[in-house]
Amino acid sequence: MKNKLPNFLIVGAAKSGTSSLHNYLNQHPEIFMSSYNKEGINVKEPQFFVKERVQERLHFGIWDWKSYTELFANVKEQKCIGEASVFYLYYSKESIKNIKKYLGSDVKIIMILRNPVDRAYSAFKHVSKGLKENSTFENSLSIEEERFSNNSTITPMIRYKDMGLYYRMVKDYISNFNNVHIILYDDFLKNTALQLRKTYRFLGVDESIIVDHSVKYNLSGLQWNNKYIKSIILGENFVKKILRNFIKGKSKQFIWYLLSIFYKRKKPAMHKKTKKYLLDFYTEDIIKLSKIIKRDLSVWLK
Repeated sequence: MKNKLPNFLIVGAAKSGTSSLHNYLNQHPEIFMSSYNKEGINVKEPQFFVKERVQERLHFGIWDWKSYTELFANVKEQKCIGEASVFYLYYSKESIKNIKKYLGSDVKIIMILRNPVDRAYSAFKHVSKGLKENSTFENSLSIEEERFSNNSTITPMIRYKDMGLYYRMVKDYISNFNNVHIILYDDFLKNTALQLRKTYRFLGVDESIIVDHSVKYNLSGLQWNNKYIKSIILGENFVKKILRNFIKGKSKQFIWYLLSIFYKRKKPAMHKKTKKYLLDFYTEDIIKLSKIIKRDLSVWLK
């Protein structure tokens, strides 16, 4: 294939099943998804088209055109070439400008949209697994903008509320590209095989191909219930240095495993008041979104 560049993109939304969709599509023989760069590092989310926005805030990504093209060097005869970067949706204007510049206007766009209330809490749980989030969900919502503005290295993922205001983002893509395929997260969970067939049809590949979609990827999983233990395990500190120097191999892995067992649990369900607050926050945006995508989103308003 002469032009080894993406002809479709999965643009988001974050915490809406994009990792699973990426892995399922990658199993199709007519589809190539970006994965490993020339150093052998897995780069599922290059984020190249929004590098100006996220380069200082993420510990992963591809920031120059040469490195981006190398992600697709192993394309052979695949009909469709793609990649999945969730911040392409959130930073829609910058992303669209750069997509057109580097890939043209005929690129096909895929997005998965999840109930923004649930998406916000899932994003919070995801970030809580690392060192960037040690607060409650409610407090994090209240300081969202201030924290993001005052910390130039914190991930955009902590904008839990703002990332769920889909209307403007989706409108930007619909206005700029002729081929936009929208999957609702609930439909994707309910009947993954059907949504994959619809996506194959959109991409123009063989719909009869059956892939393994039993595994769910990038789940929020268990959460730390002790911020001090989390800091010891994930951070750089004197306790960890001592353990690193005196405990090696399987013994060290076993200690980390025990600490994880005793200090991890599932996050409780979202507080009812918080859910009501977020639903009120999103209602107008959901109604507007429903009209432009011509889909019934009334279940999101319950």
